[in-house]
Amino acid sequence: MRNNQLLLAFYRAVNQPMRKYLFYIFQLILSAFLVVGIGSCRKDVLDTNPATKLSFSTDTVYFDTVFVTFGSVTQRFKVYNNSNDKIKISRIQLAGGNASAFRLNIDGFPSDNLTDLEIEGKDSIFIFAEVTVDPNNEANPFVVADSIRFVTNGNIQHVKLVAYGRNADFYRPTVFPNNGFPNYSVVDCNTTWTNDKPKVIIGYLAVDSACTLTIEAGTQVYLYNNSGIWVYKQGRLIVNGTKEDTVVFQGVRKESQYREESGQWDRIWINQGSTGNSINYAVIKNGNIGIQAEDVPAFGTGLPRQLSLTNSRIRNMKAFGIYAVNYRINAFNNVISNCGSHALAIVNGGTYNFRHTTIANYWSDAVRSDVSVYLSNAMAGPNNSVTVADLNFNFSNGIVYGNLQSDNEIEVDGINSAAFNWKFENCILKLDNPNINSSDPTHFSSNVLNQDPKFKSAQEQDYRLESNSPAIDAGSLTITNQAPAIPEDILGNTRLADSAPDCGAFEFIP
Repeated sequence: MRNNQLLLAFYRAVNQPMRKYLFYIFQLILSAFLVVGIGSCRKDVLDTNPATKLSFSTDTVYFDTVFVTFGSVTQRFKVYNNSNDKIKISRIQLAGGNASAFRLNIDGFPSDNLTDLEIEGKDSIFIFAEVTVDPNNEANPFVVADSIRFVTNGNIQHVKLVAYGRNADFYRPTVFPNNGFPNYSVVDCNTTWTNDKPKVIIGYLAVDSACTLTIEAGTQVYLYNNSGIWVYKQGRLIVNGTKEDTVVFQGVRKESQYREESGQWDRIWINQGSTGNSINYAVIKNGNIGIQAEDVPAFGTGLPRQLSLTNSRIRNMKAFGIYAVNYRINAFNNVISNCGSHALAIVNGGTYNFRHTTIANYWSDAVRSDVSVYLSNAMAGPNNSVTVADLNFNFSNGIVYGNLQSDNEIEVDGINSAAFNWKFENCILKLDNPNINSSDPTHFSSNVLNQDPKFKSAQEQDYRLESNSPAIDAGSLTITNQAPAIPEDILGNTRLADSAPDCGAFEFIP
């Protein structure tokens, strides 16, 4: 009471202007306390809007350490709350659970499965992820992967975790374009890969303009989900496999159930500009498209576009074995098998010469509706546009067969405004198409129609010929001896030991 009386006496003693000044000061102090109080209360507001999502410093955490001995590595990233209000993350967990090779520390809590974590408005937290790898364990995959699952206001988001699981040469994206092109890295110009270590590609690996990637015999190339090799305009790919040591392109999964599983990686994409693209004795398997050889007008016109494909096998492709757009391909002694769509699709013209090629499309993952071979001198473009270019296509001493229920494996679709020249000669063909006149000598010569080629085992993808195959001696020696002559089959067996060569990539050996 005594203090209050003193304060009242002091207030009455000051003059009127001073009283007004003290009143203003009191108002300012009161306003400050109100602002602080309102702010403190707002932090207690919980944002439950389903539209509110987290953001992350990265969508994929890469563990770039390549171990040669047993070891661990830790990486971190940030989780942001961009809302003005507090949010509650219902759950943060490793998608792989207890079986995961990764471990987490979430905002200071060592846990792989944390619930009800709150982040204040406009705040963030750190998450640390650790992986332990034994690179000498051959049971390990080349790429160890998992993801962290976030559940916030009913929204589910993921951050991917990608680590290197074996001792190999790894290539991961360093360029992240936003123009529709895939994330990619660029291989050093004029690089040569040997078979000293496996090569593992994550994302796309680009061979730049005027550069060459050479892959020597016996090299194993492993490609991660949706990954591929991109030979950019005026770049060049040379694959120097041998009969004894093929170069293999395949997915990264080593488990037995993935040995012949399609769709594990994307494609080998070759653009125009090089005259020296060559693939010899390669196995290209288990992707979406084996080879996409494509003239891309946006990359320039009037550039060379050539590929030599020899003694190679393309199989188990979710879409196409070969997809070619206005390209020039010289191919022989190849096997293209088990594709979910066309084994060979050629559009918008080009020049193609296929000899002693076996196309055996016994796709079994689903019902296939597309024929094995599709030819067109046109291609649909944006806004209902159509581009057309001259097509010259020859398929000789070959086999086109498969399990399509329509009993037809060939379709042609030409436009008169450009040349559309195509011919099958000395082949075994599955052909029952009312739009194709198989008696027309312009397009057909000396073929055997709709007779089972009698492969040793289509189920086991063994496309050598049985002793009663109609393909035996059905080929033309003249075609075999065309430059460059191909006197041996894909296995090195001679084609010149009897009266005539056999159709397809394999010569029958009693």
